[in-house]
Amino acid sequence: MASKLAFWLIWTLATAAPITFELKAGFRECFYLLTPDIDCKISYYFAVQRGDENKLSVNYEIYKPDNRDKAAVVRKGETQGQWSFIGEHKGEYGLCFSSGDEGNKIIDVEFKYDEKFTSRDKRRKKHFPQGLFGQDPLHESLEDSIDDIERHMSVLERKLDHYKARSIRNQQTVMSTGKRIVGFSLYGILLVVVMGVAQCLVLQAFFNEARKYAV
Repeated sequence: MASKLAFWLIWTLATAAPITFELKAGFRECFYLLTPDIDCKISYYFAVQRGDENKLSVNYEIYKPDNRDKAAVVRKGETQGQWSFIGEHKGEYGLCFSSGDEGNKIIDVEFKYDEKFTSRDKRRKKHFPQGLFGQDPLHESLEDSIDDIERHMSVLERKLDHYKARSIRNQQTVMSTGKRIVGFSLYGILLVVVMGVAQCLVLQAFFNEARKYAV
């Protein structure tokens, strides 16, 4: 039997950090976002970090305030997702995850809104006034195709940023390791020189002392 775990994200927490949660097999977990006004920019991001038997795909649905019984967006078999859309209705938006019986999964999720529009959002609102949930079939099909392309581009962009950050960290680690190797090498050379000088001084002192008793 599916269960629903609701996280109420009040507008003061809209910019909070991503949440990590466990999605158990056969369960359904939902996050809810309450928008204070119409035409807010709603954004979501999720990534499956790990899963039983290395199964990472999940299904997710988006619900809008004017119809809480029927999902406005349904995606299946996704391992990562990121998208932004214009929330044309004031009220509660839902983001629900399920994984069937494919084992437990650990997921990072971020669900937030922003009242500020970018120039790209304004152009999109002008050209697609019905938003993500348009009713015209042709219009909806075209917008769904654009949504899919931009959604995959957003995921790709986020992955590239992640790889870039990881590459920078790796490069810094290599440089730091190289500096340590050089430092240890210099210390080793200095230690060998000091030990050589010390041995010479000890031997010289030993032979000088031996000559005194040899006479």
